[in-house]
Amino acid sequence: MTDIRLSSPIRIRPHGSDTIREVATLQDASEILIDWPHARRGPFYQAAREKIEAALQDKAGAAQAQEAFTALCDHAGLLVR
Repeated sequence: MTDIRLSSPIRIRPHGSDTIREVATLQDASEILIDWPHARRGPFYQAAREKIEAALQDKAGAAQAQEAFTALCDHAGLLVR
């Protein structure tokens, strides 16, 4: 599994945190998803998880994985603009 840099870092404020985290790689995004609250794992979460894992295994494009992760964070209200 190879780590892949995002085209531009995504800044988020993780659930229950006052700290802003910069997600710069797909591995960073994958780690965020591991800690994602189980009660908030819906279709946006599942799409992001599948696309990130596929991209990390060179079975899908990184751009689509980044897009899915950004959509998830936006939907969850975690994006810092």
